[in-house]
Amino acid sequence: MKKFVKATLMSALSLIIGFLAISLPFNLFSTLSSVMIQRVFLGELVIYFVIAMLFLVFQQKKKERLIKSEQRHTARREKIARVQTEWYDLAA
Repeated sequence: MKKFVKATLMSALSLIIGFLAISLPFNLFSTLSSVMIQRVFLGELVIYFVIAMLFLVFQQKKKERLIKSEQRHTARREKIARVQTEWYDLAA
């Protein structure tokens, strides 16, 4: 029952948001002047550009974290191997 209510609410919300997202540009074209429409378009381009740059920054940081993690694991493996050989040499 819980899943059905949740699915129904999600469907209704997505329909409402989709309708608003589609109807908004049509209302803007009928109410705004051509200069204002150009400003809205440029604003959208700036927003998309900022979102794309943020995405690239997060991807780059993720790659850097993976590289650092791999280096840390490699250094740890090398240290363990070195300690083991030193212990074997000490025991011999």
